Amino acid sequence: MDDLDRKILALLQQDFSQTTAQIADHIGLSVSACAKRIARLKKDGVITRVVAKLDANHFPKPVVAAVMVTLCTPKTSISRKFVELVKGIDAVQQCHIVNGDFDYLLIVKTASTESYLELAEENFGSNRDVHMYKTHFILRSDKQEDSVPDFCLFS
Repeated sequence: MDDLDRKILALLQQDFSQTTAQIADHIGLSVSACAKRIARLKKDGVITRVVAKLDANHFPKPVVAAVMVTLCTPKTSISRKFVELVKGIDAVQQCHIVNGDFDYLLIVKTASTESYLELAEENFGSNRDVHMYKTHFILRSDKQEDSVPDFCLFS
């Protein structure tokens, strides 16, 4: 991956609806060369999928929870089993292994506190590999980004 690829990625990350011609013009490439680079970035798995980012203000608000989970034993097999479990739960939108007082930080979105409670009891409370879990409900999100920062693209 070279600087032109990185410039393409930065532009696509800002707005994937740009045409290949617009991107090519912006970075000084021919349209065909730019299209080939984009196709290669997809084929190589650098661009994993293209999605529409929806404005959440047009929809009912979900209940969002930050869930801190501590496993009973820090064994690799137990960690793998837990990660596979949460990957299979659609409401779990993010799963991060962390250091400190707990092992995992999950971001969970459900339709109601009742549905969250049901999910948590079923997957965490009754799970013998989970020592404890603690939930913090997110009251408001003032900023949400999930992009690769430019300093990573151009390091």
